[in-house]
Amino acid sequence: MKSDAIEYLIDAFKVLPGVGKKQAEKIAYFLALKNQDWINEFTNRIILHCKNIHFCKQCNNFSDGELCDICLNIARDHNKLCVITSTDDLEKIENTNSYTGMYYVLNGEIDVKNKTNLSHEVIKKFMNLLNHNKYQEILIATNWTINGEATAVFIKKIINELSTASVYRLALGLPINSALDYADNITLKYALQNKTKY
Repeated sequence: MKSDAIEYLIDAFKVLPGVGKKQAEKIAYFLALKNQDWINEFTNRIILHCKNIHFCKQCNNFSDGELCDICLNIARDHNKLCVITSTDDLEKIENTNSYTGMYYVLNGEIDVKNKTNLSHEVIKKFMNLLNHNKYQEILIATNWTINGEATAVFIKKIINELSTASVYRLALGLPINSALDYADNITLKYALQNKTKY
């Protein structure tokens, strides 16, 4: 039988992404054994993190100032824009060392099931970005899910209304070191459609 205090803590951790009930219990039990000085240091770091980290006023990436390091970098290709769901996705793309353009982070996707849209502020900021920048190429790199595709369609409509940029969708196909007999029909379909000259 768990105490009410432990149950309360477990419920708090369960809202974190990727944390299920078992993981939440482990974290709660771990913290319960720590002394007060350790707890104070831990909570102070969270408070300082939330207080000092801001969103870039241009692209919505995390930033210490008004603009993030990417937006301030004059060596980036300012004619290209990549629209992504989250800062996690930004980091993944950056780690490939194959994209040198700019970004716009949506910080979410349209939720088809619950019928919720992107935030009004995010849409307004994106439209303002398109109105003030003459991009030649815009890559929509939202997830290949129902929500991600609904978001991509919505974003493409806004781009077509406000920009003359060429619009691209992130390619989808077979992963490296994969065999055809393990591919599902949808993945194989897109791999065929996105074939490249060899």
